[in-house]
Amino acid sequence: MAAWGIGVSVGLCVWIARFNDPGGSFAGMTDDHFFYVTRGWQILFGDLPVRDFVDHGAPLFYYVAAAVQALLGRGTASELLFTSAMLGVSAALLYGCASRASGSVLVGLVAPMLFLSLDPRFYNYPKFLAYAIAIPLLWAFADAPNARSRLWVAIVTVVSFLFRHDHGAFIALSMGVLLVQLPISWGERVKHGLIYGVLVAALLAPYLWFIERNGGVVTYFEQAAAWAERDRGRAPVVFPGLFDNPDGVSKATEAAAGVDRVVGVLRDNFEAWIFYTEIALPLFAIFVALASSDGWRPGWPHARAKIVTVAVLGLVLDGYFLRSPLEARLADPSIPLAILAAWLLVAVPRLLVGRGAPSWPVRGLAVAGTLVAGAIVFVILAPRFHRTLEHGQMFERWTDPPDRAANVYRQLQAEWHLSTWEDRPERSDLISLAMYVNACTEPTDRVLVQGYLPQVLALAQRAFAGGHADLRPGFFGTEAAQRLTLERLRRQSVPLILLDTGSSLADFRTSFELVTAYIDDRYRLAGTHVFDGRFGVSLFVRKDLTPRGTWAPLGWPCYGSGRIG
Repeated sequence: MAAWGIGVSVGLCVWIARFNDPGGSFAGMTDDHFFYVTRGWQILFGDLPVRDFVDHGAPLFYYVAAAVQALLGRGTASELLFTSAMLGVSAALLYGCASRASGSVLVGLVAPMLFLSLDPRFYNYPKFLAYAIAIPLLWAFADAPNARSRLWVAIVTVVSFLFRHDHGAFIALSMGVLLVQLPISWGERVKHGLIYGVLVAALLAPYLWFIERNGGVVTYFEQAAAWAERDRGRAPVVFPGLFDNPDGVSKATEAAAGVDRVVGVLRDNFEAWIFYTEIALPLFAIFVALASSDGWRPGWPHARAKIVTVAVLGLVLDGYFLRSPLEARLADPSIPLAILAAWLLVAVPRLLVGRGAPSWPVRGLAVAGTLVAGAIVFVILAPRFHRTLEHGQMFERWTDPPDRAANVYRQLQAEWHLSTWEDRPERSDLISLAMYVNACTEPTDRVLVQGYLPQVLALAQRAFAGGHADLRPGFFGTEAAQRLTLERLRRQSVPLILLDTGSSLADFRTSFELVTAYIDDRYRLAGTHVFDGRFGVSLFVRKDLTPRGTWAPLGWPCYGSGRIG
């Protein structure tokens, strides 16, 4: 019962701490968060993913985002309340996994502390929740490989797949790694693997049937794979230097000497040090686990198989998630890595002095790895953990965190209404663009947007047109995809189109010749503006529509009431 109580307390603390410090520039949210929720909120306008707009492989995320708005109210406050709660649930489950892996309710606390110190992003909650649920279910299957435990692994695989397809694939891979290690015959392994595969296919059948009826399964997965590959190409893996912080050495580090200078170098280059630590951690865990037949946890059945499975999962997530920008992605593989860290705190001491300890060279490597990792965690992550709690006002009186949460909620609710931004000179210029779209279109109108500006339509509370929240060159430029975009545009009310400027607009015209011909035939260029000094936007308006007036702040034609609502 003590573990349950601690787990619930951990979840509540993480929930409040993250909600109390949203940090996003657009009503508390970042543009990347809007990338997902804009597609979810499109469902509120009557559209469905795949059938009416492009699904990038995260259908359940979209439906959940829409459900949150329907159940908890429109705006960013409800979205952040829900997603921070999911981070809290992930942290609580992580604590449960870590305490089981380490065999200690106190050592288990290390895992959620590491998780929180890495600043997990709100919109990435499926990356944490999927694995925080899957890992204990995989362990349950290891303890009792029967029909019931196998079914639960299949269910979490499918649900994770629907949240984002790669999550399902990685959990399926983990199931395979676990099966290979269990002390059962190859016949049993094959049987479990085949039945598991059949269960997953059966559970996915309704979704696949829906896709087949709306464009075809093959086309869907080809487009999703092409989009994922191109998106990864935009943000490649960059191996940072450990001593060459791109922002330069801080003045404090420059003036320091000895230990203080070492500490300064680590903190100045924290992204690089954490990046390489995250890559090394699962490899180190496998090295330690394989040095013992019982995974240094003699009272825990199949300990070595469970830890090696988590370590392999950690390696896979490292390879897939850790890419530019690193600071935003360091938390992405944190669930399996934090579990391994908690287990290593118990396993390494037993490796050094326990029964069956290996040779001194092996023990020496274990000591060296532990000291390096411990120093990095203490120097870099401990201050970040303290800062996160401090920003969430978790060190004040016990009444202050909930009071802070109530104030944040009220502020987010207010900022959702664009009229509250009118007298705020410090606002982002993109807020002005959202205000224009909101004031100068009707609620039933849609807007086609070329660039990556997901926050604009979300804050304007308008649906995107043509089935694309953004239509960037390099994505969906085939003739079939363009014709589908045009088919959707023709049946929608689209008074405005927001394209880029300069070379980006030229690339758009080259990549989307059919769409460009449609725009040139029915629309005219009505103005250009550079927002926030870097987002060039060309406004195209329907030739056959007469504007009701001009929106003064931009001097652009207005087709709505002109009032921000």
